[in-house]
Amino acid sequence: MRTALTSPTEGSRPVRASRRPRAAAAALLVLLAGCGGVVPGGSPAGDSAPQLQSPAGPSNATPNESLADAEFPAGFSRSGVDLTVARERSVAFLRTGPVSGTALERFRAGAYADYRYEADSNRTRFRLDVHNGYVDITRNDVYVDGGVRYVRSARNRRASFDAENGSVAETRHRAADSMWAVASRILTVGDFRAVDAGGEGDERRIRYVATGVAVPNATDVRGSLTVDGDGVVREARLLYVRAGERKRFEYAVSTGAGDVAPPPWLPAARADASPPASAESPAAAGATAPALAAGSPARRADGAAAGGGRR
Repeated sequence: MRTALTSPTEGSRPVRASRRPRAAAAALLVLLAGCGGVVPGGSPAGDSAPQLQSPAGPSNATPNESLADAEFPAGFSRSGVDLTVARERSVAFLRTGPVSGTALERFRAGAYADYRYEADSNRTRFRLDVHNGYVDITRNDVYVDGGVRYVRSARNRRASFDAENGSVAETRHRAADSMWAVASRILTVGDFRAVDAGGEGDERRIRYVATGVAVPNATDVRGSLTVDGDGVVREARLLYVRAGERKRFEYAVSTGAGDVAPPPWLPAARADASPPASAESPAAAGATAPALAAGSPARRADGAAAGGGRR
């Protein structure tokens, strides 16, 4: 089943906004790179979510003298962010040029979604791991190279592979929407105030800290936001506690340092997507190639679809 993530709609308003319903969190857990929906799973080892850098600066930090004559990119000010402009600039950055990024959503202890994204002009890789804190864990890993989209889908210790036609541009488009959805949640829920500016040219950065969240009865609010001189959100983090549960949302992107490396499972995916040896004949080969060209799921030797239904 092919499923695409619907990007949230942002309005042209400051970062403080009404809290989106809980259903929006579930919508973010849909794999968007052409391999279908995911079912939330959990890590038996407990809360093993990646430890990204904690938000810098306390939420009551005050602006320093660097902001006195600071020039803000369009859509940004000392006290707010235009979400429409931020999305336009940031998603364009994710969809063009070499880029690397991570994002994390933690809803309660052990329950989180972990995103990892790499792309250059020729290859793209997007990974999404989903945990619900109980028994299962679902991992989806998409790699596109040479016009072919390879997918590794795993639940618990069972993995399957799929191969079909797929473009780098299409996969980048979808992955960018998925990554930005995490940043959008942070900017929508949190209130941010600029406290620091520095750097020149490509290294120009403006830093904000969180001053509150649009969540009733939230405590221990911490967060930060870093924007470059072009209005691209480079980092966004928000942590708070509600009803005894610690929430955590993190997003970080940077210019990619080099080519996207093939995943270690790629040989297995290619082998699994090939026709069985016993059927290797001119007729069989001719029947297999159009199937992949049409985007149909590859099949294993037992006749089941390589990325087929759940077991």
